[in-house]
Amino acid sequence: MEQELASIKALQASLKQRLDDDQAVLQQLAKRLWAQQESEKAKLSRELHDGIGQLLTGLTRRLQALSQQSPELATLHSIADMALHDVRQLSRLMSPTILDDLGLKPALNWLCRNLLEDEAITYESHIDLPADIPKDISILLFRIAQETLVNTVKHSAASTVTLSLGHHHNVIRLDIIDNGKGFDTKQVEPGIGLSSINDRASAFSAQLELISAIGKGTRTTVTVPI
Repeated sequence: MEQELASIKALQASLKQRLDDDQAVLQQLAKRLWAQQESEKAKLSRELHDGIGQLLTGLTRRLQALSQQSPELATLHSIADMALHDVRQLSRLMSPTILDDLGLKPALNWLCRNLLEDEAITYESHIDLPADIPKDISILLFRIAQETLVNTVKHSAASTVTLSLGHHHNVIRLDIIDNGKGFDTKQVEPGIGLSSINDRASAFSAQLELISAIGKGTRTTVTVPI
């Protein structure tokens, strides 16, 4: 009997090790997938900036020069200028060079300004980070913050947002809190955006928690080991 129990335990340990190994392989594959997506976004961002962006720049300058001759051309210049602004904004959001150049803290502050100020949403950001965060973790936190803030703008009807990012020992925690209308988390099916940040978090062994109730705002919390 003892020999059989020992054999069963050994088999269980072997199966657990195989499952752990398979999980590690899947996580590495997921990380490579996200890295490839970021590379594709960077490529498309450059194409938008160097292709459509340059064409719109030339168009707006030409229309600006002609706009003094006709009110209609002045209107067209205004429309072209707005289109150029939108293309530049999309290019930056797809591949924010500020994240590579200056780091996560300036990138998150920039993100809050760009997404919230034009929506008349008052925001606060409290960021305390170590200097040596791995690049893939910085991208993970930036993309989760980006998706969360976009959802806030689209759906929450919030007037205030607080973004907090801090660290304790080897764990980084991101909290994004709004005072919007909230929702019943049990009744709402996760959309593409929420599913995407869930998948990203899982790939990095991060914990994602979404707390909301009707009339009580929403809190999104991410904790990720480094």
